[in-house]
Amino acid sequence: MLVDFSDAPDDPIERLMWLSGVREQTQRELDHEYQKAYFESRLQQRFKFALDLHLHSKKRALAFTRAENEARGRPLKWGDGY
Repeated sequence: MLVDFSDAPDDPIERLMWLSGVREQTQRELDHEYQKAYFESRLQQRFKFALDLHLHSKKRALAFTRAENEARGRPLKWGDGY
């Protein structure tokens, strides 16, 4: 994924604000993808392997799965000990 900086303002203060917005949007998109990936790994009973990658804390990874579960409108009862 590439960010197009051609629309970035030339003024340094405006550019900083623009970059901050890009970072926030990118972080939201990344979090959404992590949320789906952790959820799917848990569905496939591969959540421990996902945790072993050490990309996020166990608490954060569980928060991702919980958020995706709620977003899908079908609260799952995992029963997997996490």
